[in-house]
Amino acid sequence: MSKARPIYPGAVLFSTRRTHKRQFLLRPSDEVNNAILYIIAVLAMRHRMLLHALCVMSNHKHDVSTDELGRIVEFERECHALIARVVNALHGDFESLWSREPACRVSCLEADDVLDKIAYTMANPVEARLVAHGKSWPGVRLAWPMCPRTLRRPAFFRTGEVGGTWPEEITLELHRPPGYDHLSDADLADLIGEQIERREQAARDAVRLAKRQFLGRRAVLRQPRRAYPSAREDRFGLRPSVACRSKWARIARLQQNKSWHAQYVDVLSRFRAGETSVRFPYGTWKMRVYYSVDCDPDPGELRPAA
Repeated sequence: MSKARPIYPGAVLFSTRRTHKRQFLLRPSDEVNNAILYIIAVLAMRHRMLLHALCVMSNHKHDVSTDELGRIVEFERECHALIARVVNALHGDFESLWSREPACRVSCLEADDVLDKIAYTMANPVEARLVAHGKSWPGVRLAWPMCPRTLRRPAFFRTGEVGGTWPEEITLELHRPPGYDHLSDADLADLIGEQIERREQAARDAVRLAKRQFLGRRAVLRQPRRAYPSAREDRFGLRPSVACRSKWARIARLQQNKSWHAQYVDVLSRFRAGETSVRFPYGTWKMRVYYSVDCDPDPGELRPAA
């Protein structure tokens, strides 16, 4: 069982989910790309997730979003389950699509951290040495200020499932990231573009210095779905929960999270002992959703990306 952590409405989150054994089970194709975008568009609307950037690689996905209502758990659970079902159905598979590891979810505390994660997400295909320019990536890769995109429900997608019918069409809209209120949309878009290009250029320089080549778009599409990267992945390292360039702001939030967890464990033990009148700390998710426990009000001290 994973360690409890607070879920705060309004948090800006950078999320990553990997496939089983890092296999290329999400290898791009028109059908896979459209199905993933359709699912994310519908669920983002249902759960009030404001999507800022999204990139789906062959063996993992990244997204940056604002969780308006504190529904990130429901959003990710439904999103990953449906993507797995759809991709398996497309390829006639029945095995696990995702790694047993839960999604890595990082809170972005300041506006600069949000932009950094957006640039990281968009530059990922280049930094992974797959394509020389991000726009050449054949899979899903998009970020604000992309124009709204209308998606049609995949022909093989069932309707009338529990939870409501799935619309024939849905519009996927990307939202301006929080912060930088002094900049116009055009200026902020230029700033994001500059950061993406800086990361991509650094990756191209590294490939050139190493006298290596990018795999290329066509080779990506030819990769076997059951193959996986030859490079060994570092394991059992740090699993960050907070992204912040400011050392002291990062330490302060980590201390807040530690204090929250200690309070949560204490209240949970009292609740299990029969003291049902206890109040759980603000940010409690599982006990609030499944058992309708009382929680403390919003203290107003955890506003992200200011």
